[in-house]
Amino acid sequence: MTNDQASWSSDWTVGVRIWAERHGRAILGKGRLQLLEGIERWRSISGAARQMGMSYRRAWLLVQSINEAAGEPLVEAATGGTHGGGARLTPRGQIAVAVFRALQEQVHQTASSLLPRLIEGPTSISVHVAAAVSLEEVLGQLLADYALEQPAIRVRAIFGASNELAEHLLAGAPADLFLAAGEEELDRLAPTGILDAESRRVLAENCLAAIGPADRSLSVRRPADLVKPDVARIAMAEPACPLGRYTRAFLEDLRLYSSLLPRAVHVDNSRAVVAAVHAGQVDAGLVYGSDAVAAQGCRILFRARRTPVPIRYAAAVIRRGQQPEQARALLGYLTSPAAARRFRQCGFLPHRARR
Repeated sequence: MTNDQASWSSDWTVGVRIWAERHGRAILGKGRLQLLEGIERWRSISGAARQMGMSYRRAWLLVQSINEAAGEPLVEAATGGTHGGGARLTPRGQIAVAVFRALQEQVHQTASSLLPRLIEGPTSISVHVAAAVSLEEVLGQLLADYALEQPAIRVRAIFGASNELAEHLLAGAPADLFLAAGEEELDRLAPTGILDAESRRVLAENCLAAIGPADRSLSVRRPADLVKPDVARIAMAEPACPLGRYTRAFLEDLRLYSSLLPRAVHVDNSRAVVAAVHAGQVDAGLVYGSDAVAAQGCRILFRARRTPVPIRYAAAVIRRGQQPEQARALLGYLTSPAAARRFRQCGFLPHRARR
């Protein structure tokens, strides 16, 4: 860092506003969190309001707003007296407060760790990752975790369908690490010498799930139900991408593929299937189980825990990458026990080693 950089950046700090919402309605933010923590401490809405310098009416209205936005009570209050009776957090409220407080601390720590990179400018190290789009959510969380351990390493991720990313790498696109939604894509690249074969690892596994619009009631509880008349259109990933191959193998194994093909609406990837279901363009869709967990406006109809072809996410270092050592270090983190826990939290399955 130059003296000029140090002079203008020495008094910089990071400020981040975080809030939790449901269906566009705010549940928790800085002030609401403070109110709920006060209620838990004082067992009283009026006591918490007094400590915050807030009127009882304002605090009571905020509690009502929090409970309504959450869809279930986070605060239970007893009526009685001029300023009401006692109050306490429900078990769900206690969990919400603890999780939101932890989220605040983690986000602030991550944001603070990123500031030195801005100050350092172009001298900081960047690792470029090409990753399957179905890894976008979990990888974002993993990279935030990694930033706390390695604040000097900047990771830039490009997401896309694994088969398309493999094509780009074959054409010479720059990358240090490739994370694919299927071992087939790495098998395809291996003979070209693009990959460091010794670095190859399996990150996690996944399953298939059928989803439908949250506001519709479909009588679909198992794969055979997909042929019922009320499933007139079903979204599937293109057969060329890994999800499309897994879907076809799954349905062919059950002898359902030919029956469902006339109803199929083929889209690019798992996220596109979710979007089609959410928009009401189809009656159902087949996606990765991890995407089904986070699918907004959708509900899970059934999960297929076992598929004829195991759904394995595999990774390898790119030989021509600019940061091979940093890429290996990042891959080591992505296969660590801490990363495995994060994968499970995001709906992925642990890797089952081949026998």
